[in-house]
Amino acid sequence: MKAKTFFSILIYASATNTEYFRDMLHSIATQTYEKYELIVLDDNPVSSLESVVHEYFRHNGGMNYRKLKKHEGRAYALNIGLHFAQGTHYLILGQHDRISPETLEEYAKLIKQEDPMLIYCDQDELVGDSRMNPHFKCGHNLELLRQDNYVGEFICFSRDALKAVGPFTEGIMEADIYDFLLRCTEKGIRFTHVERLFYHRRMMEVKDMNALRAMVRRSYEQHVAVVRRYFKRLGIDADVSVDSQYRFWKVRYDGSDYEKYKKDYLILRDKHIKVHTKSALKRMYGYLKQSDVAVVGVQFTSSPFKLLNAGYIFDQDGMIYPACYGKSTADSGYENRIILSQEVSMVDFGFCIIDAKIYKRLGGLNPSLTGRDSVLDFCLRVRAAGYRVICVSDVRVKNKENSSNGTESSHALFIEKWAAKLSEGDPYYNINLPMGLSNYQLF
Repeated sequence: MKAKTFFSILIYASATNTEYFRDMLHSIATQTYEKYELIVLDDNPVSSLESVVHEYFRHNGGMNYRKLKKHEGRAYALNIGLHFAQGTHYLILGQHDRISPETLEEYAKLIKQEDPMLIYCDQDELVGDSRMNPHFKCGHNLELLRQDNYVGEFICFSRDALKAVGPFTEGIMEADIYDFLLRCTEKGIRFTHVERLFYHRRMMEVKDMNALRAMVRRSYEQHVAVVRRYFKRLGIDADVSVDSQYRFWKVRYDGSDYEKYKKDYLILRDKHIKVHTKSALKRMYGYLKQSDVAVVGVQFTSSPFKLLNAGYIFDQDGMIYPACYGKSTADSGYENRIILSQEVSMVDFGFCIIDAKIYKRLGGLNPSLTGRDSVLDFCLRVRAAGYRVICVSDVRVKNKENSSNGTESSHALFIEKWAAKLSEGDPYYNINLPMGLSNYQLF
């Protein structure tokens, strides 16, 4: 019989604000699920947090306080905590952050139902006692994660995941959790996204802007170094370019041999398409040559300044919508949807490339379906076979608007075939965001 879920909550404390630390402890003490232990790893060189912890957990036998003798950063501290942790699952929480009272209970229910190996959730920001700026995330999106840690640092992972991936990499002061997430993808760890605002990240008051800028730059550089080492381990030839505002890092894969391997892929292109981007096929093939990618599409525009789509989204009723429709091409999009290449459920087959062997193996497009039904059906079959569908952000083509919705009979067949999958929702779109033409924005 499977053991009941027991959480080990690890808190790394350094340069601690005691008031906010108490707020974090209160959010743990008021959890509706009580099967957990708290492990506080105190890295403050002078002050001690032990008395503060005892204010909330004096009679809790599951409290483990450790004053660190060596000051070697978060990864070192977390590894000490993991060594002593007794939980079936480990949860990393920031020392000044807060979680909702039902977080552990909902995570325990999910673990009982699905046995996920790594869990993350939506988050917002705490300014004083006010919550603002919700971040509604997508499901596991490897391509997006390679350019931006959209998952965040509040993560929960199983004992089996830790055994597979190994401890946190020490010496990476700011990017240790991101490094852990990338190593999880290498080991095939299953990510599960909870579409709930359970995590509330504390935004600290800025007193020294120069120090803040230096910290942001240092963190950014460490994240870029981590992702470059990741590609090197995988043997993937990828150029990681930096962003002057230190928000993300863009990845471009080497597709310079695209002409040599023309027989390996199919090019779909409508006759009215005008390709704006030079070396479009070269850029697209850089993605397709990866062994787990089957379809690569691009962004469509109706003018130099207006998007028609950046891939497509489906809702639980099987309706298919163009992502970012009508948005400015100069916009970054919600959570960088427009400017970063990422996995999507469907791309526009008006201009795309498809792995020829996979296309043949899957039997191509279903002749019983028409319009977008036919395209989404194929893309869903691609994903069901274990391959990825990518929309490339730095390749754009122009096309006139068209509905391509197909016939009623086609849509009925599509719904009948994919009813179960549709009921789960689009994994790359958050149910808390508005669906329809005004998607990927907050009101």
